[in-house]
Amino acid sequence: MKFDCVEKPLRVLFLSHGKLVGKHPAPFIIIPILLTVILATGIFTFLTTEKDPEVLIAPEGSQSLRNRVILEEDLYSEVVDENMLPRHQLRIGRWVFLIVTPKTDDNILTIPNMEEVSRLHTTVMNVTIQMDGGYYRYEDLCLMWNEECHENDFVNLFDTGIFENASLTYPLATKSNGEIFLTGAFIGGVTLSNDTDVIEKAEALVLTYNLRSDTEEEEGIGLKWEGEFLYQMKHFISDKLNVYRLASISFTEELDASSAITLDLITIVGLIVVTFCVLSTAMLDWIRTKPILATLGLLTAGLALGSTLGLFAFIGIPYTNTAGAMPFLIIGIGVDDMFIMISAWRQTSVHKSVPDRMSQAMEESALSITITSVTDALAFGIGCITDFYSIRLFCIYACVAVLFCYLYMITFFAACVAITGYREEQNRHALTFRKVLPKQDAPSKAYYLFCAGGTSKISLNKGNRYNQKNTDDSSDSTLMIFFKNYYGPFVTHPFSAFTIVLLFLAYLGVAIWGCIYLEEGGELKENIAADDSYLKLFFTEEKKYFRYYNPDMSVIAKSEIEYWNSNVQRDLENVMADLESSEYFHDSNFSISWLRHYLQFLVVLQIEKPSKELFINTLREQFLVLPIYNQFVPDIIFDSNNQTIISSRFYVLGKDLDSTDRERDMFWYIRGIVAKSELDLIAYHRAAPWMYEQYIAIRSNTILTMSLGVASMFLISLILIPHPICAITVTLSVVSTLIGIIGNMSHLSIPLDSISMVTLFISMGFSVDYSAHISYAYTASPYQHRRKRSIHALYSLGTPTLQGAISTFLAGVIFIGSNSYVFRTFFWTMFLVITIGALHGLVFLPVFLMILVPNLEKEDKKVLVPNLGKEDKRTSRSIKNGTLNSGFNSRESTPPPPYNIPFKISSGIVPQQRSSKASTSYVDAQRQNDPYLNQIYQNAEITSTDNTGSYSERVCNIVYNPNHRRSLHGSTILDTRRQLDQNWSLSANSA
Repeated sequence: MKFDCVEKPLRVLFLSHGKLVGKHPAPFIIIPILLTVILATGIFTFLTTEKDPEVLIAPEGSQSLRNRVILEEDLYSEVVDENMLPRHQLRIGRWVFLIVTPKTDDNILTIPNMEEVSRLHTTVMNVTIQMDGGYYRYEDLCLMWNEECHENDFVNLFDTGIFENASLTYPLATKSNGEIFLTGAFIGGVTLSNDTDVIEKAEALVLTYNLRSDTEEEEGIGLKWEGEFLYQMKHFISDKLNVYRLASISFTEELDASSAITLDLITIVGLIVVTFCVLSTAMLDWIRTKPILATLGLLTAGLALGSTLGLFAFIGIPYTNTAGAMPFLIIGIGVDDMFIMISAWRQTSVHKSVPDRMSQAMEESALSITITSVTDALAFGIGCITDFYSIRLFCIYACVAVLFCYLYMITFFAACVAITGYREEQNRHALTFRKVLPKQDAPSKAYYLFCAGGTSKISLNKGNRYNQKNTDDSSDSTLMIFFKNYYGPFVTHPFSAFTIVLLFLAYLGVAIWGCIYLEEGGELKENIAADDSYLKLFFTEEKKYFRYYNPDMSVIAKSEIEYWNSNVQRDLENVMADLESSEYFHDSNFSISWLRHYLQFLVVLQIEKPSKELFINTLREQFLVLPIYNQFVPDIIFDSNNQTIISSRFYVLGKDLDSTDRERDMFWYIRGIVAKSELDLIAYHRAAPWMYEQYIAIRSNTILTMSLGVASMFLISLILIPHPICAITVTLSVVSTLIGIIGNMSHLSIPLDSISMVTLFISMGFSVDYSAHISYAYTASPYQHRRKRSIHALYSLGTPTLQGAISTFLAGVIFIGSNSYVFRTFFWTMFLVITIGALHGLVFLPVFLMILVPNLEKEDKKVLVPNLGKEDKRTSRSIKNGTLNSGFNSRESTPPPPYNIPFKISSGIVPQQRSSKASTSYVDAQRQNDPYLNQIYQNAEITSTDNTGSYSERVCNIVYNPNHRRSLHGSTILDTRRQLDQNWSLSANSA
C-alpha cells in the first residue's frame, strides 16, 4: 500500500520549483533581501521589551493571580502604602536589602561592628536623587506606618547598651513598648548564651528598606532611587564589614546584562559556525568547493532572524530575554538545512544543466527540510499555550523564525545554490570567479593546488603529469563514502544491531531513572544572575543565614464569616493549628492572629459569647485603637456601615524553606489545608504569583506542551513520510531523545524551571531534525532490502546530520565556561540534545528502522525488460543468465548489489523481433504524456554513451543503473520502473 498522497504531489511541486529557481535565481535573492530590509526597520523604531520579572515568570491565570485581583479590587483596595507594614502588601513593591557580615571576627554584634552598621544605615538614609525638579531621600519615599517610615525593627535597637548587657533574645524579642518582634528574621548565624534565648554572638544582619509604589510617579522615583542606592552601596568602603546589596530592580538589571551578553555571543557564534561551514564544504577542487555558499547559508538564518524581529516590532509583540535563545536555535536549524541542500546538490550529475540539477536537488532535499520545519514550527506554535509569558514569547518568536528560515532556505539559499551551479558550469574559481582549467589540465603544480578544478571528459593535455585520472562525476565526500562503505555496513550487521538494541535499553533505563529524581523549580531568583553578580552573592548569604524564619504566609477569609460564633472561631483555630503543627511552619508563637489577641482581650473585659453587634463594636472602638493592636487595622476589612467584617487576614511563619522542593511542598500544603476548611479561605503571599506558583505549574505545563508538540510531530510525520511505521519510529525517537535529555538533566543537577523549559523546547526542535531526515531517507531509498535502505539513508544524510550536530555544538561550546547559570544550562541542554539526538539519528534509528520496517518492495518482484533488440550481445547474455547488467563497466571489480538486478521474463511479454526505430517511436509518444518517462528521456540523452544500442536499452540503463539512478529520488525510480514495465508490456502485446 502506498502512503504518498501528500508526499508525491509535494515532490512534483519541488521539482518544478527547483527548475524555476534554476532558470531565474535573481528574484528569489532580491525579494527575500528586500523583505528583510523592510521588516528590519521596525527593530530600530517599534521594538519594545518586557523586563518585569513577575510578568515574565508568573504563570498566567494562576490561582494566586486570581486571588490577588479579588484582594486588590474588592477587599483591600483602601489599604495603601501610606499606612501599612510590609506584611500587609499584596505585591512585592519596591524595596532594598542589605546583608552585613564582619570581616575580621565572627560576631557582628560587637561595639565596633555595630558602629559601622550604624554608619552604613546613615549612608542609606542619606541616598538622594533629583527628579522633576525635586530632591528625594529615603524618608520621602519610605513605606509609612503611623505616619513614620517603617524601618528594619533591628535598626530601632541601635542602642549599644543592649549589646553590652547581652540582653537581646532570639528568635523573639520585646520592644520597649511591649511589642514582640522577630529577631530571627534579621539576625543570622546566632550563638545563644548558656542554653538561654539570649544572643551571645551573631554572624550576620539583614537591613530592609521598603518604598512606596502605589502610583506611577512613586514607582518611577523609587526606581531611580534604587539605582542610586545600588551605586552607593557598591562603592561603600568599610574595613570591618562585608556588605551585600539587593534591590527590586536587581532582577531587571540582570536580565538586561544577560541580553547584552547574548548579543555579543551571537557575533562570536556566527564566526565559529561560518568557519566550520566553510571547512565542511571545502574540497580540493576549486570549482566544487563552496566557501561563499556556506557563508550565505548562515546569512539565510540571519535574514530569518531580522525578518522575525522586525515583524514582531511592527505588530507590537515585545521582546524578552528568553527570546534571546531563539537566534542560536535558528542558526542551528538553518545550518542543518543548508548541509541537507548542499548534500543533495552534490549528488546530482555535473553534466546536467543547472535547472535540472536544481530540480533534482530540491526534490531530494526540500521535502526533508519541509518535514522538519513544519514539525518544528507546529511544536513551537503549540508551546504558545503555556501559562508562562516568557516561554510563550519565546515559542512565538521561534515558530515564526523557523517559518522564515524555511521560506528563505527554499528561495534565497536555493537561488544561491543555483548561481553557484552556474559558476561551476562555467568552471569559475570559487573565490576569484575567474575561469580555470580542470586539474588534469593544470599546467603547473601551483596551478593544480590553488586554481584548478571542475570536470573535463576530454583532456586537453594528455601528456601532462597531473593528468593521471579523469575527474569523477560523483561528488561524494569522504564522509559519504565512509558512511556507505564502512559505517553503514558495520552498524547494520546483525551482531552490531543486537548490541545497539541492548545499549538502547540500558540508555533508556538510566534516562528514566534520572527523570524520576528531576528537581523542579530551581533558585530562579538567583539563577538569572551571573556567578560573580552582586545578586548571586546576596542570595548565597541569604540562603546561609536567613531561610529558617521565612516567609510570612497569610490565610485570608475572603467573605463574611461569623467571627463571634464559637464554632467559626474553632474552625479558624483548627486551620491555624494544622499549619502550626506541620513541618513547614513554626508554632503559634510565631503566628499573627488578630482573633486570638482579640479573644484574649474579651476575656480580660469579661465578655463571654458576645453578640455580633457587641463583638464588632468592641473590636472597632476598644481593641483596634490601642497602639499595640493597631497593627491589625489593615488586616480587618469592614463593610461601608462598619457593621460586618467582609474579610480578614491571619499569618503563619514558614520554617526552614531552604530548597525549592520545600517551598513548593509548603505552598501545596497550606493551599490544601485552607481548601479542606468549610470556611471561605485562601492562602496568599505577595511573592506567590511569580515564585511559588511557578513551582507548581512548571511540571504540568512542560508535560502538556511537550506532549502536544510530540503529537503534532507525529501527525506531520504521518502525512509527509510515506510510511506509517517510519512516522511512528520518528515520533518514538523524539520521545526517547527527550526522555534522555530530561533524565540527564537530573544527573547534571539541572532543575526543571522556566529557563530549562525553554531549552527543552529547543531540544524538541533539534531532536526531530536528527530523526526525520534519516527516516525520510530510509523510505525514499531506491533499494528493496531493509539493510540496504538503512545503509543508503546513512550514506545520503549521515554526513549532513553529523555536520549539523557539530555546527550546533560549536554554536554552544562558547558557553561551557560561562559564569551564568542561564548559559551553562543552555550549553549542557544543547550538548545533551546534540549527543543524544545524533546518537538516535546515526546509531539507534537506522537499526530500528531496519528491524521494524518491512521491505517496502518484494525482492522477487518481476522486472519486465523492454525489447533490447539484437544489437547488444552483452545484454542478451545478461538476459540468459537472469540478470540485467545495467551498464556496469566490466573492467571494474565485482559490482556491489544491486548493480546486477535479478528479473524474470514473462511469457509472451518480450517480443523477439522489434526494431529500434519502433521502440524509439513508442517511447517518444509515451513520454509526451508521462513526466517520469520524459525525465528519464532527458537523462538518457545526456548520459548514454552507447550510440549503437537501441533507445529503449539506453532508457533501461538509466532506470536500472544505480550510478545513474542516484540522481533520481527513490520513489521516482520505482514509479518510473512500474510505468516502463506497463508500457513495454502493452507495446509487446500489441506487437
